This record gives sequence, structure tokens and C-alpha cells, in this order.
Amino acid sequence: MPKNNPRRWMIASIIITMISVLMVFMGIVLNDFNFFWMIMVGLLLGITFGIMIFVFYKQARLLDNLFKEVDQLAHWTFGQTEQLEKAEAEFHERKSDNRILIGIMTFFFVVIGGAFLIFGFDDPDEAFFFAILMGSVLLLLFVVAFTFPIISYRRMKASLPEVYVSPYSAWVMGEYSQWAAPMTQITGVNFGHHLDGSVVIEVSFDIYQRTGPQEHICRIPVPSGKEAEGNEVALQIATVNQVDFTTSNEANDKID
Repeated sequence: MPKNNPRRWMIASIIITMISVLMVFMGIVLNDFNFFWMIMVGLLLGITFGIMIFVFYKQARLLDNLFKEVDQLAHWTFGQTEQLEKAEAEFHERKSDNRILIGIMTFFFVVIGGAFLIFGFDDPDEAFFFAILMGSVLLLLFVVAFTFPIISYRRMKASLPEVYVSPYSAWVMGEYSQWAAPMTQITGVNFGHHLDGSVVIEVSFDIYQRTGPQEHICRIPVPSGKEAEGNEVALQIATVNQVDFTTSNEANDKID
């Protein structure tokens, strides 16, 4: 059975929360302005990781139910060759999605940053600092966008060649996605045949963050010979979550 990594993160969050409580307690006991930072840092860490305890607890519970067949809709095993093919397909798909995303973000950074530089600053030094700051943030986004698919690809290659699917989440060769979580809303399910011959269930969901809803797609590969079962699984996910279910066939679409 695969490892339940959210449980590890939950335990780590509990430890950090306990440390943060100790920091706040020590800051109060010392009662010295020089140690006031301990109270502020402790509160910040405590609130953040206190919330993460409950987030990881729910993830760990759902993942346990998924592995123990409580909520399991499907459990598929792939051969090594097929695992590499699925990992490479996911790698190229994520690279393509990230290029589009980083292009949109670069456009907004340039437009908004340029407007601030032209109209928002009278002091050239402040404008220069703002430009450096915006450039650094954009560079960080570039690094994350281009390294995350590589990390994910390596994890999928090294993981067990298995897929577990429930109505609320999926574990795909080491990658765990959950669309039934706080600040998360599933928007649709698609069962698609691709030009390379692969069959994939695509679960689309939004995660609400400070900057607004961020769209995510969980791609669940379907083994050869399991297409009918995969279609039924995709339909069940859509039905349970009360969202639209669609099908697509890139080969037929290209012919049309």
C-alpha cells in the first residue's frame, strides 16, 4: 500500500504548532521587548500550522479511505513501460499548461508593474526598488513553473505504478489530488481519448486563494482495456459531485 504522506505532514504541523506555542509562552514569561518577536513569530506559525493540522487530517483520512476501499471507485495498476509513458505525457501536459499560465502572469506583471513605475513613483530609487522586487517575484514564478513539472515527473517515475480513484480525490503514481476540500470547488469531469492513444479522466477544480480562484486539473490515466470502466468511474465522480460530465475524442475532433 502507498504511503500516506498527508499524515506525515499532519504530524509535522502538530510539532511546529507545539513549538510555536512554546515560543509564545517563553516570550510572555521573559516579558522583555527584545523577545517580543518570539510572541509574534509564535502566533504566526501557530495560527498557520494549526490550520494546516486540520487540512492534512482531512487529506490523510480521505487517503486512508481511498486505500482501504471505503470510498474507492477504481484501483488500476500499470506496467513499467506504460508508467513511463503516462509520466512523460503528464510532464509535457504540465509544461504546456505552465507556459500558458506564466505567459498570462508575465503580461499582467509587465502591464501593472509598468503602470506603477510610470504613474506611481516620484522617487527614482523607490521605482528602481519596486522594479527589482517585481522582477524577483516574476523570476521566482518562472523557477517554480519550470521546475515543478520536472519534480512531479521524477516522483511519478519512482512511485508505485498504481492509481487509486474515489469520488473526492485521486492518487496517481505518487501525486495526490483532492477536490473535496475547504476553499476548493470541483467544476467538471471529462473523459477523453487523446491523439497519442491515451485515455484520461480529467477532473477540473478551483482552489480559492488570496488572488482568487486558481484552476487545477487532476489527470487520471486509464489503463488499456479499461476504457469502459474508466468512463463509468468518470461519470460517477461527476454524479456524486453534481457537476457536468463531458467526453472528448481528439482523433475524431481532428477529422471533423
